[in-house]
Amino acid sequence: MSKKDYYEVLDIRRNASQDDIKRAFKKLAFEHHPDRNPDSDETDDKFKEVNEAYQILSDENKRAQYDSFGHISGDGFQPGANYSNFGDLFGSLFEDVFSGGGTTRAQRGRDLKYDLELMFEEAVFGINKEIEIPKNTLCEECSGKGAQPGGEVTCGSCSGTGSMNYSQGFLTISRTCSNCGGSGSVITKPCKGCKGKGLVYINKKVSVKVPAGVETGSRLRMRDEGESGFYGGPSGDLYIELHVKEHEFFKREGNNLFIEVPISFVQAALGTEIEIPTIEGKANFKFPSGTQPGQSFKLKGKGVTDLRSGRKGDMYVISQVEVPVKLNSKQKEILKEFEKYSKTEDQPLISKFINKFQGYIEKIVVFN
Repeated sequence: MSKKDYYEVLDIRRNASQDDIKRAFKKLAFEHHPDRNPDSDETDDKFKEVNEAYQILSDENKRAQYDSFGHISGDGFQPGANYSNFGDLFGSLFEDVFSGGGTTRAQRGRDLKYDLELMFEEAVFGINKEIEIPKNTLCEECSGKGAQPGGEVTCGSCSGTGSMNYSQGFLTISRTCSNCGGSGSVITKPCKGCKGKGLVYINKKVSVKVPAGVETGSRLRMRDEGESGFYGGPSGDLYIELHVKEHEFFKREGNNLFIEVPISFVQAALGTEIEIPTIEGKANFKFPSGTQPGQSFKLKGKGVTDLRSGRKGDMYVISQVEVPVKLNSKQKEILKEFEKYSKTEDQPLISKFINKFQGYIEKIVVFN
């Protein structure tokens, strides 16, 4: 009979960690242990199967071999690696052979990340920035080969093929030569510019176009501005993480801006027109009479441009009514005179509080 997939036996995913494998094994071993099920032959077989699966998958080398080849028995290949069909299996096993053998595959360069700090206005309106990126790039002296002209010889291990053949039973398997890394040649005279690495470390200037409306956490991608690839492979990409400084006046929520503007209690009572800052400059703004502390007023279209739609958000002006902390005798006299002629109906919050308070007192009297 063909053996079951070890991953199915332990009921785990193929990318399971060693901790996942150990936990699954302990659970199933306890469940199917012969001492707990003395009269069950089926449980005994299950326990052996679980143990066998654990012995293979808990060993990194055995697991790698199992993932590549699966079980090999007199019946042929049994499940191991997750291939969709027989052709996929052979395509994976003999990829080097059928692709011409030995030639080192192109390798993509590493992606890079850069943290870019912006002024608040730069994020709102957009800006072009020039930055310096430290990275590895192909050596111009040797074009990335790592050797001086004539400084390479044919690899003696693989005779220049870049691959080594191994026989395993009735199979002959081709693997990349470990001596030359699949290039088919060995460097005898390293390039002086890169000391045989094929790459040099440089600081490259890159122009970055920051669109209007970005905010902290926005990320820009610049294709092919990462590190150079190997053996003709493409360069990686550059990811730019944006960090926006706080503004001295404005707070941003989405595409809307908020600003707190202080006014005196006289200005709030009588109404006033004053100059306030906007993201585009200064503007005249009129507070109506009877303005309350914390009251919000909307200025349509004075916010931030949306990155996708291009529509602008709004700006909200929040009143901060300030009460004077020191009064002279004349000011006190005037305010006392003002208080004498004030009516509670002209002060809705005070009136509402008095009514609620009277209702509360009436409840207290009833309970007492």
